[in-house]
Amino acid sequence: MHALWVFLKDTVNFSCGGKLTDVICERERPPRRRSCGSIHNSEGDEQLLHGLRNPMHRMPYRENYTSWFYELEIGDPSRNVIEMIFRAASPCPSRDSRKIIEVVKVNNSMESLERFEQYRETVKKECFKQHKRHPRSTVDGNELLQFYGTTIICCSEKQYGVSDLCKDPNCRVCRIIQSGFKTACNKRTGIVMNTSSNAMSEATNVTTEKNVNRAVILCRVVAGRVGRITDWAYREDYDSIKSGQNSKFDHLIVRDPSAVLPCFIIVFN
Repeated sequence: MHALWVFLKDTVNFSCGGKLTDVICERERPPRRRSCGSIHNSEGDEQLLHGLRNPMHRMPYRENYTSWFYELEIGDPSRNVIEMIFRAASPCPSRDSRKIIEVVKVNNSMESLERFEQYRETVKKECFKQHKRHPRSTVDGNELLQFYGTTIICCSEKQYGVSDLCKDPNCRVCRIIQSGFKTACNKRTGIVMNTSSNAMSEATNVTTEKNVNRAVILCRVVAGRVGRITDWAYREDYDSIKSGQNSKFDHLIVRDPSAVLPCFIIVFN
């Protein structure tokens, strides 16, 4: 799965914002963006989407710039790779019958990108003191690709293009992105990330209602110093805790929301 992610970053011009140097911040009039369900046809949107396909993302500058979504169309090279990562991380890839409804890229705010990179630098400095025990953490903070399993309400097969976060309090994806993973559940237990694309990170009931779908948020995670669940009593000495050592898939409990950068959302049923 990690090899596919490296291919995505190196070959396709999508990097979830990546380093702050990947973003050119300009003072310009924000383009019109539709709400979910409206037609995407404004000239401003077309220019913005063209910029998203380039290595240097030209993001409009404005105060309190929030995250928003850009749907990847079927056949898009980025979407193809994300779907491969999603299915490869299922319990049984050869028999994966899940239907992917849509794949959405999260365009993170400058504040989110800066917080993520600052956290990485903090972890690298701390790990340098113990570089023999945590060699990789001194290089990139021990960055991993992980899934966060939850549910979504605001997206459906008939909605395309660019959209803002919805305002439905029951839409878990939008509330998680809006809060930067600082939900009540995550504050109590930590942020539960998974190597499996089918695992749930929250104790959320998946209903059979038509407007509720399963979703996973594919994230870049700075894991830093990783301890085992048996080290829970000493968790202050680690940046994250790993569980599930006796199973094929692991869970990673991340303590700090700044360590998680959402990149793509895969909606499925």
